[in-house]
Amino acid sequence: MASNTQNTMEDVNELQRLAQLAHRPHVKSFLQAEIQRLLTTVPAKTSESSATQSSASATTNGSTAKARENKAYACPIKSYGWDQTPTSVKIYVTLDGVGGVPTDQVQVTFTDGSFSVLVENLNGKTHSLSVRLSGEISPTESSFKVKKNAINISLGKTKPGSWSHLTAKEKKDDVAKKSKFDTPSPSPSEDPSAGLMGMLKKMYDDGDDEMKRTLSKAWVESQVSTACRAVML
Repeated sequence: MASNTQNTMEDVNELQRLAQLAHRPHVKSFLQAEIQRLLTTVPAKTSESSATQSSASATTNGSTAKARENKAYACPIKSYGWDQTPTSVKIYVTLDGVGGVPTDQVQVTFTDGSFSVLVENLNGKTHSLSVRLSGEISPTESSFKVKKNAINISLGKTKPGSWSHLTAKEKKDDVAKKSKFDTPSPSPSEDPSAGLMGMLKKMYDDGDDEMKRTLSKAWVESQVSTACRAVML
C-alpha cells in the first residue's frame, strides 16, 4: 500500500500536469497554491525533489524566475490577523520583506468560500496559506495589497452581516462544543425534575473522576436528607 507521502506526491504531480495545461492565469495561480499547500505536508527533502523535477511545468507566465522556487523550501504561514465590517473581512498577513518580492511571485487566490496566499522565494522560502472560510465571499469583490512587510487582504462578503468565526473549522468546532453541553428542556407534561436529573447525569458521564466523586457525594447526602425528613414526618 502506498504511503501517505507517496499519495500526496502523486497528487502534486497530477496538479503540476494540470497547471501546465491551464491557460487562464487565475486557474494557474489556484493550482500552484494547492501544489504548495500539499508540499507543506510532506518532508522537506521529498518536496524539494518534486520541485526540482517539475521546474519546466511549474511556470505560470513563462518567466524563468519560477526556477528559483524549486530551490526554496515550503514554509506554511501559521499566524495572521483579521477584522471585519458589515460588508467585508480584512486579513493581515505579516511577512518581513515581502514588498521586495517580484509581483509575479506573490499570488492571492479567491474562491466563493476560501482564499489562498502563495509567496515564492522570500529569503529562500516559499510561504503559503490556505483558509476555508465560515461564510461566502465574492471573488470579484475581493482584493489584496502588498506592503513592505505585510499583505493586506480584503474579502467582499456576499451577504452583509457579522461573522462569528473566520474559518469553517473554528465554527464547526464551536458548534460541536456547545451542542455537547446542551440539554433539552422538559415538556410541561414531564416531571419538572427530569431536566435537572438529565443535566446531572450528563455532567456525571462527561466529568472527570473528581466531578464524579462530588456528584456522587451530593446525591448520597440528598438521599439521606430526604429519608430523615420522611422519618420525622
